[in-house]
Amino acid sequence: MNTKVAIPILNERVSPVMDNACRLLITEIVDDREVSRTVIDIPQANISNRASFLAQLGIDVLICGAISQQFEQMIAASGIRILSWYCGSCNEIIVAYFNGTLENGSFLSPGCRRQQRCRGRGRSRAGRSGRGRKRPFKEEL
Repeated sequence: MNTKVAIPILNERVSPVMDNACRLLITEIVDDREVSRTVIDIPQANISNRASFLAQLGIDVLICGAISQQFEQMIAASGIRILSWYCGSCNEIIVAYFNGTLENGSFLSPGCRRQQRCRGRGRSRAGRSGRGRKRPFKEEL
């Protein structure tokens, strides 16, 4: 089985925000063995063009930190599996992915509440109640 795993990087670590990442580490896995590792620059364009760029690279899995919902949807629409809200050393992340231990919680970004499923599609709006809204709308009075 041939799989391409991509990780946006900043100083050999997972870039904290996918939307602003400049470099991408791509590792190719064949029959459960890493056969190549390449670092490329991500074009600084709008998110639609960046999502198309990832699709053209033939990426199967994207492991990243925070990502905007719109960008995530564009990337997922091209068939790329997204594992978001991760942080740490790229080497450690790749090893954990190979071993099947990436999703055990030890690499989750600070502030990501696993029980509320902030990764991927099940994002929670916890902690946002009342933000920007000091009093009820007239319809609620």
